[in-house]
Order: sequence, then C-alpha cells, then structure tokens
Amino acid sequence: MSYPPPPPPPVQPGPPPVGPGSSPPPNSGKAVAALVLGILGLVSCQPLGIAAVILGKQATAEIAASGGRLGGEGLAKVGVILGWVAVALLVLTLVGLFFFFVILAATS
Repeated sequence: MSYPPPPPPPVQPGPPPVGPGSSPPPNSGKAVAALVLGILGLVSCQPLGIAAVILGKQATAEIAASGGRLGGEGLAKVGVILGWVAVALLVLTLVGLFFFFVILAATS
C-alpha cells in the first residue's frame, strides 16, 4: 500500500530578494547614533546611555513606520540594550558612591 506524496509546504511571504542592481535600504541616522551613544555610554560616560535608549526607541518607531524604506533595526536594538547596560552601571556607581560617603562620614 502506497501513500500519496505530501503536499508542498505553503509559500511564506518574505522580504523581496536582494539581487544585482538593488541595494538594501539605508540605515536610520538615529539608529546609528543610538549605537554610537550606547557604546560611548558603556565605555566612558554612562549618562550617554539615557540618550542611547531614547534615540534607539525613536529609531525603532521610525524604521517600523517607514514601510521598509529605512533599515538599521538591529543597530537601534543594540543601541537600546547598550544604553540600558550603561544606565544600570550608572545606578550601581551612584549607589556605590553613596554608600562610600556614608561609611566615610560615619567613621570620621
């Protein structure tokens, strides 16, 4: 007894293929700025992380509203993540400084 072959899988819509003569959409400037500020916030100046989070959220909304005309969603997401890490480091630094000065004041 043989069974009929299974039906082919359904065709799933996706982004148009990138072929010769076509190029990917340009990256959002806000997404690039969010990434740069996130890196700088993580490495040198943690308050820049706040700006990275704000710009990254704006860039994500801008890219979603562009209908495929803008790219850089990954850059914006990484900028937001790095921004939040920088903000967390800023909070930890401020809490550590607070306790340091409390202990310093209590011992003198």
